[in-house]
Amino acid sequence: MKKVFIGLAMVAVLTISGCATTLSKPRTFDQLGQFSTYPLNAQTFRVSFKGNSNMSFGTAEEITLVKAAQTTLLNGFQFFKVMNDPSNRTQLPPRQAVVYPNQNFYYPYNYGRHGAFYPPFYDMPQVVTLDPVQVSYTIACFKDKKSAPNDAFDARLILQSLGQKYGVSPTGQVLQPQPAEVTSSKQ
Repeated sequence: MKKVFIGLAMVAVLTISGCATTLSKPRTFDQLGQFSTYPLNAQTFRVSFKGNSNMSFGTAEEITLVKAAQTTLLNGFQFFKVMNDPSNRTQLPPRQAVVYPNQNFYYPYNYGRHGAFYPPFYDMPQVVTLDPVQVSYTIACFKDKKSAPNDAFDARLILQSLGQKYGVSPTGQVLQPQPAEVTSSKQ
């Protein structure tokens, strides 16, 4: 009986510690959210990105900019300009709400609002994002600097500076995440 108990305890400990040390697999650029790219004509495209509600609006804008640079290069252009069309101006950060937790009457040490053992962080309100993050750009692409306006982005420069952060090569190809190296402490 004692051996069975020790065996079950070891299985439980190994199971719990196995779950605690499991590493998540890094995501590729295409797995960050939902992308869509629509050609509007030979040199104009509509690039959209929809992320989850845990993503900041600034990060979503940056990812959409990388996608616009990738689209520009993969279609044979080098420069692009984000057009000032009405659909770009209506984009706002996702709605957020402040949520106040309900008082937990079943908390085992609840001796009143300011009683003993009452957790000080319990009544803290939280800001919750209600909508998924969505960003869309209409871009006009240009082959060279002469034909591009002065405020056009250089797609290669964007992919060299921001591409690696999101797993996109300077040529616009999606990079596969590198597996984590396991180092041994044996000597």
